[in-house]
Amino acid sequence: MDYQKRRYQQYLELIEDVALEISQSSYWRHLLFNSEYNQKLVIDSSVEVVIFKYIKEEFVRHDLKFYVSKVEDCPDEFDPGSIIFKFESVEFPEIVRYSGN
Repeated sequence: MDYQKRRYQQYLELIEDVALEISQSSYWRHLLFNSEYNQKLVIDSSVEVVIFKYIKEEFVRHDLKFYVSKVEDCPDEFDPGSIIFKFESVEFPEIVRYSGN
């Protein structure tokens, strides 16, 4: 498997865990709820706070970077009144997940 395909697969394998853990973290929820819509926050190996060890290790090992932002709409359906977080790979912007909060 070539380098780009491996990188793509690494992002695909981790984005669900990143979305779940960040969406449940009181620290990140506070940051996102108080941010502007579409303001992208970076999640990478330099983030020192509230990233679970197993995710942090993957970020360090593979030098992964994601954006997370609060968005007003998305293609997924969530309960009315939900605040939606968008998670996306910095390197492969087509790798996206949403969570309703």
